[in-house]
Amino acid sequence: MVLANEEVISALLGAMVELDGYSPLFPAADEQPLTAICRHRPDLVLLDCEHELAWDAHAMRCILPTATRILLFSAMRSQREVEQIAARYGIAAFVLPVAFREFTAQVDRALESPDESALRIGA
Repeated sequence: MVLANEEVISALLGAMVELDGYSPLFPAADEQPLTAICRHRPDLVLLDCEHELAWDAHAMRCILPTATRILLFSAMRSQREVEQIAARYGIAAFVLPVAFREFTAQVDRALESPDESALRIGA
C-alpha cells in the first residue's frame, strides 16, 4: 500500500511496485489510512515521512505488531533525517529520488521474513 501526500509520488511508487512484480494498493480518496490498512491488510506500506500516519504514534503502534511491514520514505528530507525518524519505530527508510534497483532491494528486505533473514546471514 502506498501512503503519500502527493499524488504524483503515489503514482510513481505504485508504478515501481508494479514493475517489481507486486500489486500496488492505495486507500480510497475519503478513507482514513488506518482503516485502509485494516481493510486491505497489505504486506507492506510505503509511508511518506510527511504523511499524517507517520507522526501518529498510536496508529504506528497498532500497525507495527501486525504482519504489515512499513517502509518509510521522503522526497523532502535527507537520508539521515528520515533514518532518524524511522529509527523511532525500528523500520527502514529511503529517500527519493531512488534508483529502481535500490528501491526493489529495500522492498525485498522489508518483506523478508525473520527466518529468511537469519538463513541468509548464516545463522
